[in-house]
Amino acid sequence: MELIELFLNFSNAYFRPLLILVTSSFAIYFACKKLGNSVTVQYSVSHEGFSAPRINQVILSNNKDKPVSIYSLYATFDNDVLLELKKFSPPEILKPYETIGVFTDQYSKLRINNDEFSPNFLDAEIWVESADKVIKCKARKRSNLLKHYKKVSKDCFLYNGFVYDDTVAYILSYVNDGTLQTAFIHYSGYIGNEWDFQINHLGDEGNVTPERVVEMLEGTGLHNVFSDYQVVEVLHTGWKTKVVASKHNNKFKSDSQRLAPSF
Repeated sequence: MELIELFLNFSNAYFRPLLILVTSSFAIYFACKKLGNSVTVQYSVSHEGFSAPRINQVILSNNKDKPVSIYSLYATFDNDVLLELKKFSPPEILKPYETIGVFTDQYSKLRINNDEFSPNFLDAEIWVESADKVIKCKARKRSNLLKHYKKVSKDCFLYNGFVYDDTVAYILSYVNDGTLQTAFIHYSGYIGNEWDFQINHLGDEGNVTPERVVEMLEGTGLHNVFSDYQVVEVLHTGWKTKVVASKHNNKFKSDSQRLAPSF
């Protein structure tokens, strides 16, 4: 019994203060996570089409264990110029530890009073207007951990909005029932992409020619079904294309060019 009392007295003397210190440290840590606001930001700048350059996407990360209500998003320049990037109604809620992306609206130009304004967007500071304060966002620092790797570039080759690669030998662009569609013909003879017809192969493995494509269209009656079509050869040197066979119906192109733009 005396040993138990001795152990309890020893535990109270040495471990209890340590336990109080540890629990207090955790309490202070979690309390700090709820005090104040901390939002980091990363943004991109673009010049799209016929609109003015702008900050087009803003990525916000909430570093605290409490939500942030976003009523407006601002950029400031030279400590005296304010530009509203986005207004939210109802407000956008940035949840604890959440990251969201915000796309801004296009505009034609910027001005201060009657003077045109062309800011240096890369020097902008981003601010969030919340329910009770305006929060200055911290710039997110990018890590250079991957700097020793060689960067791989991506090439994207499009035809009528569809991506294709170097296995495509020919492109069949055709108008069916007033709709412009695009089929890709593999060098093996396979026909795919926008192609819902029963025949899906030219039959001659590795011997794909414009003549074979036209023979298939005429033999299946698709030559008469399609009001317009073009057989386009893919020239992989320089990734250019060349029309090698076609059928055009001038009346169709003039009457239905909204549904089927002329080639």
